[in-house]
Amino acid sequence: MKVWILPLLLFFAALPATTQAQDRSQDDKVHIQPRKKPAQPEEQPKQDEQPQTLGESSSADSKMVLGPSTRNNNNPSLNARASSDVNETYPFDPHRATKDVEVGEYYLRKKNYRAALERFNDALHYKPKDALATFRLAQTQEQMGLLEQAYRNYDGYLEILPDGPLAKDARDALKRIDPKLETHPIEAASADPDAAQVRQDIEVGESYLARNDFQAALQRFEEAVRLAPEDPVVNLRMAESLQGLQRLDQARRFYQKYLTLQPNGHYAADAKRGIAQINAILGK
Repeated sequence: MKVWILPLLLFFAALPATTQAQDRSQDDKVHIQPRKKPAQPEEQPKQDEQPQTLGESSSADSKMVLGPSTRNNNNPSLNARASSDVNETYPFDPHRATKDVEVGEYYLRKKNYRAALERFNDALHYKPKDALATFRLAQTQEQMGLLEQAYRNYDGYLEILPDGPLAKDARDALKRIDPKLETHPIEAASADPDAAQVRQDIEVGESYLARNDFQAALQRFEEAVRLAPEDPVVNLRMAESLQGLQRLDQARRFYQKYLTLQPNGHYAADAKRGIAQINAILGK
C-alpha cells in the first residue's frame, strides 16, 4: 500500500510545474499583453487640420500672390482689370534699360524714329525716371512732331536732373517748342464748332502714336479727318498710323495729301520719307 501512495504523491507534486510551463510562450518569455496588438482605427485629421512638418509651410503659404488677395466674384470686370494690371507690370531691370537706351540712340542717329521711340519707351518701362532715356525720348518725339509729348519729357528730364549734363539742352528745347504749341494749325479754324473736338482727337491720337499704338491712334485720327479733312496735321498722322499698321497704299495717299496741302510744311520731309519707304516696298 505504501508503494502506491508514493507515486501518487510524486504525481500531484509535479502538477504546478506543468501548469506554469503551459502559461509560458513559445519564446520562453512571459507576455502580459498579446504579441500582436489588434489594429486600432486611427483618427484621420480633418482636411483643414492636416499635420505639418516642423519648418515647412502649407501649400497656401508657399504661393506667390500676384494679384489682389481676394477676388471679387460679384464683379468679373474688376477681376479682369486686376489681372491685366498684373500682366502689365514690368520688373525693375536697369541693365536691360541701359541696353534699350544704347539701341535707341543708334536708331535715333539713323533717323529711324519709330524704332528709337519703341526702345526708349521700353527703357522707361524697366527703369522709370531714367534721365537719359527720358531726354532721348523727348528728342525722338520732337523729331516726329509729337511736340506736346516731347515738351513733357524735356520738362521731365529737368525734374529728374535739374543740373544734369543735358539740362541746358532740355531748357533750350522747351523754349523752341513752346511757341509751336501755341500756334497749332487747327487753332486757325477756331470758328469751326468741331475744332475743339478735332484738337482733342489730335492730342489723344498723338499720345497713342508716341507709344506706337497705331490702332488706337488710327481710331482718333479717323474721327479727326472726318471733321477736318483738309487739316494737314490730321492727314499726316493718319498716314503714320496706317503705315504702322502696314496699310501702306492708304498711308501713301495721306502722305501725298499732306504734301498737297503743305508742300513746304514743317513735316514735309517726314511725308516724303514715308512715301519713299512705301515706294520701296510697293513700287511707285
